[in-house]
Amino acid sequence: MWFWVWTLLIVGTLVGAFFLARSLWRAAKGLLEELGRASQRFGESADRLQEASDRAREAASTQHAGPSLFDDVTIHYQRVHAQRVARAGRRDARRTRNVATWQKWKHFNE
Repeated sequence: MWFWVWTLLIVGTLVGAFFLARSLWRAAKGLLEELGRASQRFGESADRLQEASDRAREAASTQHAGPSLFDDVTIHYQRVHAQRVARAGRRDARRTRNVATWQKWKHFNE
């Protein structure tokens, strides 16, 4: 009778080990497939980042870097004057908007 008990325990263990191994094998296959897809996506995103970096580098090289010591001084003065005029225009527009807002608030508080 002990022979049948031990035989049943061993067979049951082997069947359980088979199902466990099958489950682990399927999980490992699924993991490797996902890692393959992730690596493919990572490669695609790296390519897109490289292209974006190249475009940004090209755009930066074509833009004017700003004043240098060897440029003509009158060009700098003209550029600064244009920036000051633009800033004054923005300041006047902001002041006009603020006055309109203050008038609304004043009317609201009365």
